[in-house]
Amino acid sequence: MPKLIGITPRLLTESGVEKQFINTRYIKHLTQRGFNTIQINLDNPNNDAIFDMCDAFLITGGTDVDPIHFNETNEGLSKNVDSRLDLIDQQITEYAIKSKKPLLGICRGLQTINVFAGGSLHQDLKDLNATHNSVKSDHEVTIKHHPLFGFEVVIKVNSYHHQAIKDVAPSFDVIGRHIDGTIEMIVHKTLPIFAVQWHPEIDAQLPFSKVIFDTFERLVKK
Repeated sequence: MPKLIGITPRLLTESGVEKQFINTRYIKHLTQRGFNTIQINLDNPNNDAIFDMCDAFLITGGTDVDPIHFNETNEGLSKNVDSRLDLIDQQITEYAIKSKKPLLGICRGLQTINVFAGGSLHQDLKDLNATHNSVKSDHEVTIKHHPLFGFEVVIKVNSYHHQAIKDVAPSFDVIGRHIDGTIEMIVHKTLPIFAVQWHPEIDAQLPFSKVIFDTFERLVKK
């Protein structure tokens, strides 16, 4: 039977009706590799029962994390926070660490994995936003060699964020940084968990996207 990947939902309100959804771009990368996928909805009465069915997890991009989770207050810099989204990301992160199941985080997913593993964030990059928010391509990231990945030393990616890792969670190594020092990629020291700040699901044809999802595939099928 194909492996099952649990994916976090995000929220959209249309005509006063709230909807939970997953961007099809994420799903395609997984189904094309032979995986089944399932959306893990908010407010399930027993998420652990759903987590137990999953072989791995993907925490997707989305809105900001409530800074209360890293002992800061929100003075308006963290936008559109939702405690339900924070909770599902927290539950998945903690479950993946406990169960040692593979976990991939993308954009917000990198940030929440870091926060719920004990790290913190810059609530806003301020003067650096021009080089990190809404950059479609040519956002340079320097990659430190890691045995899981076959990246070149410098890759050019997209960038769509205004928050970033400040303090790295103790159990993670930083293997990707922008030239200004902003953390772009982290890998767990011992577990099959890694995350990127950019959006590899958008540029499916580029080598850096293939590396991310091929590596995740190997970890899931291992």
